[in-house]
Amino acid sequence: MRSRMSEWVALSPQQRAQARLNFAKTKELSRELTAEEKKERWETYQALSAEEKQKLAAKASPKTPGAATAVKPVAPQKLAVPPPPAGPASRPAAKISLPAATLVQPAPARASENSVEPKR
Repeated sequence: MRSRMSEWVALSPQQRAQARLNFAKTKELSRELTAEEKKERWETYQALSAEEKQKLAAKASPKTPGAATAVKPVAPQKLAVPPPPAGPASRPAAKISLPAATLVQPAPARASENSVEPKR
């Protein structure tokens, strides 16, 4: 398992994307075809000449450039909407105004009546 993990890490992002797409396609085909049909297709492919294999490769869909894409597209209503960019330039400064009557002044510190003064 470690060797497979190290092989995966060594792949470029494009190679990983292609591997994911190939896996998804293989999984899709495994649902559609029986084991016998898959075996027949593989043997038919192996029997092709090098030229015919190159022609098939040319017809294949182009490789995905960049990171892995979703196997199935996600509906727009399921996607989260990102919040607006944060920063001082993107939003106005908050201003709080309170009436003067609501401001509370701190009470002066008082010595408690029960406090004991040290004796000399």
